[in-house]
Amino acid sequence: MRRTRLTDAENRVRQATWAFADGRLENAPILEWALGLTTDQEAERASLRDLFDRQAKSVGEPFALAWRCIFEYWQRPDAETNHGKFLIRRELKQGGTQREVIRLIVDSVRPWLKIDTSKRYRALSGEELPKKPKHLKHLIWASISSGDRLTPQDIGLQEINDRDFLFELATGLNAALLSGLNLARMIGSISKDMDVTNWQVHRVYYVPAAQYPEGGGEPDRHSDGFAPATKLMFAVTERLASIDVEAARRIVASWDTNGWKLYRRLWAAAARNSELVDAEDVSAFLGRIDDAEFWWASSYPEIAEVRAVRWSSFSADSAARLERRLLKGEPAKLIPDGIEKVEVARYKRRHILIELRRIQAAEGNLSERAVNWLEEAAKELEHAPGVDVTHGFNQGVRLLHRERTAVQSFEGIANSKLLDTLAKSLADSGWDDKSQNASEFIAQNASVVLELLEKFPDLTVAAKIWQAFGYGFRPSDLNVGPDKASAEDRAKIPVAVQACKALTVERPEVISKAISGLTSFMGSWDRLLSDQDEFRTAWLALWPFAIAKINELEEPSSPLSDRAYNSPVGQLLLALISTCPRLQAGEDPMSQGLWPQLLSAVAETTGEARLEAQYVLIRDLGYFIVAAPAWASKNLLEPLKASTHGSATLALWEGFGSGHLPQREVMSELAQSIVTATISNELSGKVKGDLAERVMWSILLDREEGKEPAVPIYLAQQMLRMGGDDVRKESVRALEQFLKRDNDLDEQARFELVRSVFQEVWPKELTLSSKAVSETLAELPAAAGAYYAEAAELVLPYLTPFDCWSLWDYGVLDHNDPDEKLKSIDDPVKASAFLSVLDKTVGGEDGAIIPDGLEDGLLHIARLAPKLNRDVRFQRLLTLSRR
Repeated sequence: MRRTRLTDAENRVRQATWAFADGRLENAPILEWALGLTTDQEAERASLRDLFDRQAKSVGEPFALAWRCIFEYWQRPDAETNHGKFLIRRELKQGGTQREVIRLIVDSVRPWLKIDTSKRYRALSGEELPKKPKHLKHLIWASISSGDRLTPQDIGLQEINDRDFLFELATGLNAALLSGLNLARMIGSISKDMDVTNWQVHRVYYVPAAQYPEGGGEPDRHSDGFAPATKLMFAVTERLASIDVEAARRIVASWDTNGWKLYRRLWAAAARNSELVDAEDVSAFLGRIDDAEFWWASSYPEIAEVRAVRWSSFSADSAARLERRLLKGEPAKLIPDGIEKVEVARYKRRHILIELRRIQAAEGNLSERAVNWLEEAAKELEHAPGVDVTHGFNQGVRLLHRERTAVQSFEGIANSKLLDTLAKSLADSGWDDKSQNASEFIAQNASVVLELLEKFPDLTVAAKIWQAFGYGFRPSDLNVGPDKASAEDRAKIPVAVQACKALTVERPEVISKAISGLTSFMGSWDRLLSDQDEFRTAWLALWPFAIAKINELEEPSSPLSDRAYNSPVGQLLLALISTCPRLQAGEDPMSQGLWPQLLSAVAETTGEARLEAQYVLIRDLGYFIVAAPAWASKNLLEPLKASTHGSATLALWEGFGSGHLPQREVMSELAQSIVTATISNELSGKVKGDLAERVMWSILLDREEGKEPAVPIYLAQQMLRMGGDDVRKESVRALEQFLKRDNDLDEQARFELVRSVFQEVWPKELTLSSKAVSETLAELPAAAGAYYAEAAELVLPYLTPFDCWSLWDYGVLDHNDPDEKLKSIDDPVKASAFLSVLDKTVGGEDGAIIPDGLEDGLLHIARLAPKLNRDVRFQRLLTLSRR
């Protein structure tokens, strides 16, 4: 296995890792730690590989297998740097090297190991993990996944006529598929009793649109794992067969049908074409496959299909032999356990009938005996199915537009019985035709229903009706106010106001049971009722019940962001925010009307509901600091400042990071707390990156206005030094966004401002350099426009080789230029700077990624600065581009 060359600092990390893990390879926590190592922690990875190689014989199972799986998992392409479909299409269009295009395609669909911790096994099985692991699943949860799903259209397969290219691509895809099958066997996904390929791949070829069922599409359009490589390889083989049949026959002959079920399905699909497989080989194949493959069309559809479409080409003896096997029926061991004994014979007859009719549907000729059998079976079987060639094949995911079996009308029912009748039609759980009929009637006759609800019917009836009313009575456009609403929606406003009034006097037992539907009602009408006091009064009536609904639940396990926005508390607060008044100088709207009561109600919230409320409102911290400064400081600002290691309020930083940048005074007060959060190990990289982005924007805007930064420079330095790659990457992106901003500053002023901030805050320790940060830094100079060379000089000391797939990664290509010329590199100075950036970021070791378009970029450099042709860096990169 190739090893990446390590720096001196990385070698010290490697030695420390060796000392840490030595003698502890049979330790589950060490395995979980190794599983979390990223591509930027190559030193730790290399150390663990070497340590395992040294101690492999002493590491027992299942630990040894788990380590081998982790090493394989590390070879998986990085999701962030993985090439896109656009790159493949451009390579094909521009005539990229055959080796590079094939590598891009194969790596996009290659099956890879996907690994999770053993907690996933516990979650799926409900079993507690044994103290002494006996199987791989007790240590890690391993499965097979893959990259993108590439279709023939994505790579323009029908336009490819290069026989050699297609042959090599088919061979490469076959090798990737075989590698994936070996991985699956290694982790136990393929064994004597189980083969995941039969549920990961619905059909091994791309199904024609004419065969799509109603509400469906290509069966594997959502499948990963083995499906992408399998289907694309078959499509490439078919295309090759249209150009060179003999070459395609050699590809098909190379498929290992003796060892793998998936290859037998592929072979059967290819055998539908008589030019690829002889009839004698097909009949022999059908004669030796096992009973499950012979009979289970849902699991092995290609085998059932090839039997039908090639039946007429079989010799008389072969057809007779196969017909006898069909008429005998499937063996008892394949009969599902749920079939009653008295129904077994009927079940077998039905299955035989389907397979014989499938042959007839493909215009295959059956013997007189088989035809007579079909006639007798059809008489005995009620509702014998109509059968075509693909009958019973797995159709994948379908979206069915179901017609209601019954459309119930509630017209003519006396008002005294109407609510009871509607309530009986509304299901207590789930959704059916009756519920839909009742819900639609309630929404269409809202005024009548409200008048009846105001007479306080039975508690259970009222709760069910209010719940349905809340979900069903909605405006057609949820995103406009009264001035832009349709006439139909404006006509509904008085009814919605009437509902708000009714809610304020409704019984607590009713509101408690219907709170989910009622908060949905508030969220639907917030914009159209924003000026109505009745809306806010109803909000106050519902708020205590929303709190109780949340606080009575068990301890939550989902992220706070998911809980907050989907709960009754979150729904009500989002509705309240939509009605907040605009702030005018000299006015204090939050002290008027019902707003003091509303704010007080939120402030008095306790428990989980309080945390969710703070999360939702903190996104708009800047507004509330101006609108209600004392209230916002106590209820929003202070909880953020008080968030410490292990506290529940630490999760509030995600809400802050996803909102707008607040005022300078707020950033100043939160400065220390923000930096503490960015270096915390308890927040995700995304949250910490969002916080860092806001810090950088705050510093940039303060510098633009000539003010002292609200976040002191020394704190920003601490954040960048200790926050990790996500913090440094998002900080660079903030600088890049500022450079691209269109405002009163000219390009030079923006660059000088960014340069001064970068020089002051960016940590000088080169040991902090990483692939991920280098990839972001490499794009920064392009954002500086005319000051590319000066910006390159800023970032060059901190650049290191990364997986640069294309010159797009450097920001130098023009998205609006169809020829994708390097317009931003337009003079010798920029050309020299661009060469320096390329030299620092394109690695030369074995296996290094060479960016697409590198040779074109070098030629562009040479045209602008001919003397650079003789530069040793230029020659090194030119050699790499021609590998």
